[in-house]
Amino acid sequence: MPKSVLVVEDDISYGNMLKEALEHYKFLVYLVFSSTSALDLIKKKRVDIVLSDINMPGINGINLTKRLRDMYLDIPIVLMTGIHDLSLVSDALENGASDYLFKPIKSEVLPIVIERNLARRKLESKRLQENRAEILFKALKALMRALEAKDTYSSGHSQRVANLAMLVADELNLKAEDRYTLQLAAFMHDIGKIGMPDSILKKADSLEDYELRKAKAHPIIGSKIIGEIEELSEVASIIRHHHERYDGEGYPDGLKGEAIPLFSRILAILDAYEALVSDRVYRKAVDDQKAIKVIKKNAGSQFDPFLVEIFYQVINKSKNGNKNSREEIDVQPDDISLNNSEERK
Repeated sequence: MPKSVLVVEDDISYGNMLKEALEHYKFLVYLVFSSTSALDLIKKKRVDIVLSDINMPGINGINLTKRLRDMYLDIPIVLMTGIHDLSLVSDALENGASDYLFKPIKSEVLPIVIERNLARRKLESKRLQENRAEILFKALKALMRALEAKDTYSSGHSQRVANLAMLVADELNLKAEDRYTLQLAAFMHDIGKIGMPDSILKKADSLEDYELRKAKAHPIIGSKIIGEIEELSEVASIIRHHHERYDGEGYPDGLKGEAIPLFSRILAILDAYEALVSDRVYRKAVDDQKAIKVIKKNAGSQFDPFLVEIFYQVINKSKNGNKNSREEIDVQPDDISLNNSEERK
């Protein structure tokens, strides 16, 4: 699959020139003419790297960089400028840009800069993962124990989601470092609820609008808590986006389809399933068959349909003693929906 490059350039003719040059080197290129359009596209498409002009009307390139960093989207951003001002370059790098280019840009330089930044990001990710220590995991587990002591109905929920995540990791043949990332994210996905008032966590009735807004803030709060630890920036991204929907109607950023991090798409399914089969203060648990029916019903809208099929295989194998059986689980029609409890997970 070709690497995807998003070019953000308010000069239409220069933007088209960059697009043609990059396509010559076999990159998949998206071209937009404002930061607002860039943010809209990033919510819908998978982008490997961004090339953005610094000086644009409205949201400039540095502020675009800040927006992407706030969303914990691990996308390298190369800023372009025609002004040879080292203080401007320094400001860009301090705010999260991974590299910069001075205009006019020679076309033969573009693939070198792109590959260099993609390789650098890959090495950084490997280094950060290697620096993770078991003591860090123990500290995070202590935080989760504090949350579970606060909300007895969700006690054990994160561990059960993490256990399911490892079964999915087996099915997808994930590498060891990816398994660890998914396991950490699964275990920590609700850490943001530690800042949620007990009156919301333990409320049996429907939430008021203002309470719903606070409940919906927990992925943002969780990502900020975990994002303070440099080695866990990828985990912070997964946590922030585990309530996004495949159709783009989720929160907090309205990401759509493959623009949602893969592990966030996995956790969305596991979190929903585990919540359905567990007793909550606002409703009783449903059985496995009904929960699976709900998940399958929402494939393609709330959940990634490919990952729903993977999850379905995992559940069937676990029900059959890990045999390679694909026998259908017999589910009957029912009126169970995620709509009433989705925001309470």
